Amino acid sequence: MRGKPSVMGLVPDPSRSRSKELRAGPRTAEEARLFLSAALESFNVDVDKDAARLLTSEIASNAVRHGKEPIDVNISVEDEGLCVSVFDRGSGFDRDDLRFDRGLSLETEGGRGLQLVHALSSDWGVERSVDGTE
Repeated sequence: MRGKPSVMGLVPDPSRSRSKELRAGPRTAEEARLFLSAALESFNVDVDKDAARLLTSEIASNAVRHGKEPIDVNISVEDEGLCVSVFDRGSGFDRDDLRFDRGLSLETEGGRGLQLVHALSSDWGVERSVDGTE
């Protein structure tokens, strides 16, 4: 990963990690899913692949919509499990500003992707740096 020594503060094992730079566009989420699928095959790891692909799509889509390119997708297998992070050059947001206890109306645009991430992942977060957001 260019200029970044770790993924969410962890130093990944190179044999159990992959990184790829993506450009923002209509196929970014698909490219991130395909990259994740190939990495999971090479890692031979037992995870819910459908949930992992869905959540990877969501965070990659958010990077396209709210961040700035290039977008780095990082996948690693840690002692705690699978770690997928997406780094973009945008300013990001504070996770504490999100309210997951509120319902979303049918008219509400956006907000459902991070609701899925919150509900389906064992842990997630947002880290800001001078270079961007992960």
